[in-house]
Amino acid sequence: MQVQIRRISTSSAFLVGMALYGLIGFLVGIGLVVVAGLEVPAGTEPSLVEQMGVWAIVIVPLAFGFGAGLATAIAAALYNTVTAVVGGIRVELRSGRAPRRKAKSDDDSSASTREE
Repeated sequence: MQVQIRRISTSSAFLVGMALYGLIGFLVGIGLVVVAGLEVPAGTEPSLVEQMGVWAIVIVPLAFGFGAGLATAIAAALYNTVTAVVGGIRVELRSGRAPRRKAKSDDDSSASTREE
């Protein structure tokens, strides 16, 4: 069955973008904390990353999440505008249960005699 996606909710797009990129931002924040934990050579000023320290785990995910959520909401609004002119994306959906996967068998001869 083919269906067409005609509209995307901007609020749900914002939430999905914020959650997804917030998680990515958390991982980046952890990486920044590791970098910030490295020793600063004597006589040099610490960089912004080194000054943020553990706060990177809080600040980076919030910034990534909010920024990406906003970008995703804008993209959804643009998609909704364009679909009014050219139509939506067509996707094919299958109803019912997913087909069963074949179990791997040690005996190849029995697998070749089965009908699908």
